[in-house]
Amino acid sequence: MDSKEQFFKIISTYYSNITGDKIPKAFLTGMCVQITDYYYDQYTRSYMHNPKSKKRYSTFDLKDIDHPYTFEIAIKYFKKTDPNQYLHYAALALDMTESDIKDFEKSREDFYNMF
Repeated sequence: MDSKEQFFKIISTYYSNITGDKIPKAFLTGMCVQITDYYYDQYTRSYMHNPKSKKRYSTFDLKDIDHPYTFEIAIKYFKKTDPNQYLHYAALALDMTESDIKDFEKSREDFYNMF
């Protein structure tokens, strides 16, 4: 299985290509660390518990990044880091509009309130 550093490299390169210099590097790095931690943990568990799928979970696959929980991690990170600008930063990182971010937050809140 690839190292956590390799996962981080793939994830940070992906987001750097999307945002360019529009987000402070420290913010982008922090967000990528959060996302890396989540996916590395998920892949490690899947790698260990699914022997037939070891090849699938050996290297981070960018198609996994387009997942609502990834969006949630990014939004929460920016909301905690800069509550006044989180919509702007999250919209840039997730390639969405600020309105899309608000709609996403509302739908997630509705989802969690169902339980």
